[in-house]
Amino acid sequence: MTGDKNKEKVMTEHEEKREFLRVDYEKDVNFKELRGEKLSQKAGMHTRNISACGLMFRTSSLPPALSSVIWIELDQKMQGICSEIEEDLIIHNGGVFGRVVRIAEGEPGVSYDIGVAFLRKKDMTESEINELISSQ
Repeated sequence: MTGDKNKEKVMTEHEEKREFLRVDYEKDVNFKELRGEKLSQKAGMHTRNISACGLMFRTSSLPPALSSVIWIELDQKMQGICSEIEEDLIIHNGGVFGRVVRIAEGEPGVSYDIGVAFLRKKDMTESEINELISSQ
């Protein structure tokens, strides 16, 4: 009986961490990881869901490093939706910049689930934003 209450409490605490509703969005897309001053191309990414503050994707290749900055390609429709929900996103060349905030094993031994928080203009200086954009 006590175990059930603890389980309920843990689930409730986990749910409270979510600031925004996540929407299922499954699509193959590309991303680039910022290495040094340039973005290096990566492929084999499949988005799982998206929200106003970020997205989750699954990849079978080596995941980007935790806290690394990446650029994620989004189709025109998704760019529009994201910018309507959060107008402060750094959208450039058909994609959005984000920071890797979570890495977990997806399918055991096969893939990784990567959580990405979108970068926002209000959290960066103009110089930092210009560096990101020029890295492409």
